[in-house]
Amino acid sequence: MNVPPFLTETEFISATVPTLIGTPPQQINLTVDISSGLLAAYAYDCVLCSGPTSFDSSLSSTFKSSSIPWSLSTPSFSGTVVTDTIGFGGIFDVADQQFVNINDGSSVNYSYIIRNGLLGLLPSPLNATSASTHILTRLYQSSSLLNPVIGMRFDPANPKLTIGALDPNDYEGTINWVEMTKYPDPSGDYYNTFNIDGVKGYNGEFVPFGGNLTAAFSSFSMTIALPNADTYFLNPNFTGPIPKPIDLDEELGIFQYNCTPGSSAAPPQSPYVALSASINGVDYQIDSVNNLLRPPAEALGYCPVGIKNRSDTSTPNVVFGLPFLRSVYVAYRFPTDTCPGYYGFAFPSGSNRTQSQISQTPTSTPTNSAQCLSLTAPTSTPTANVVLAQELIASKETYDANKDRHLASKVDVYVLTVEIGHVDVSLLEGIEAGQGTRAAVHPSPATIAVIQDKL
Repeated sequence: MNVPPFLTETEFISATVPTLIGTPPQQINLTVDISSGLLAAYAYDCVLCSGPTSFDSSLSSTFKSSSIPWSLSTPSFSGTVVTDTIGFGGIFDVADQQFVNINDGSSVNYSYIIRNGLLGLLPSPLNATSASTHILTRLYQSSSLLNPVIGMRFDPANPKLTIGALDPNDYEGTINWVEMTKYPDPSGDYYNTFNIDGVKGYNGEFVPFGGNLTAAFSSFSMTIALPNADTYFLNPNFTGPIPKPIDLDEELGIFQYNCTPGSSAAPPQSPYVALSASINGVDYQIDSVNNLLRPPAEALGYCPVGIKNRSDTSTPNVVFGLPFLRSVYVAYRFPTDTCPGYYGFAFPSGSNRTQSQISQTPTSTPTNSAQCLSLTAPTSTPTANVVLAQELIASKETYDANKDRHLASKVDVYVLTVEIGHVDVSLLEGIEAGQGTRAAVHPSPATIAVIQDKL
């Protein structure tokens, strides 16, 4: 798993996982989504799709096209339903796996949070047919996985996704298993919901949001969304000692703490954001540095705080975004047969947690834990053996001008970074002349030709 070193409002912050698609396999770094089951890859000729890797169906001998449009397509984010072989690490794969081939990614909202495609890790709890075709379900049903479980570390110290087993070296303490909501609210914002005890502030007391709270995860959000963040920020017992004043960024809708770097006349202000999540009797500290407290934004001397109001009144009450996921080890036992879904929580190894934190024990154990949570430990580590399509063609790849013509015919703005000496001027002259295209070329082919002549 690849994650950014810190969270910031100005950079791509989602995690990505190298995923192998096609035969021979192409490595596409799909964006991780733990709140949906959508599997999608940006097509090679996708219009305005973001990210450095994309899927070229023409290179795969097992690709099967389809004329079926993706049911959730929008005018600025659309694709078709296709199938191909998809796997991970060259260790296991699934043939004829259905996914969406995105050919238009011009949506500003999606391009900001999704790069290369999407790896949805949540088999639908509301649609049994969809869940049965999910890649995790199919891997387990084909006996490719030892257990129906994945382990996730989003922290930058050792980001990792394990599939089929949990690595005991990745976490410390007892895994705290919590059953997920069997029948989540169809009208709710999230379907990966579960119950929590609440959230606690600096004084170790619960922030009073009421009882019977439900929570969900979002691997796209860089905040912790609470029912009423003011209840936390306006009580110094919850915030602890922080430099004044507190600023509110109206545009982002989040609070900012005074975090001036300091000078010869004044010491630096290094506030600490104190917040923990209490789940089944265990308190999980949410890290402040580079998570809840982020680098200064536009307001000089103020650092955004990753806690905000959850204005939506539908379930869940609390949404744990990346600050939580980067602070806690999370296991996911996906549903199979008579077993529902479960989340498991532990402390990431090497995360500087105290022994008193690690030694906490859960209040209760799930009813069907003997049946559903008795995981088989692996006896060996599989060795990956894969040759990527990119590697096979690297030494013999030839330039295909038709691909440039095809892409230019689909867009109004076609931006390329080129090495002047290798530009096909005649091709650009054809594009500029409108031979099957509508794109303008800047600088002009004539200008490029002059530069080439001078080289």
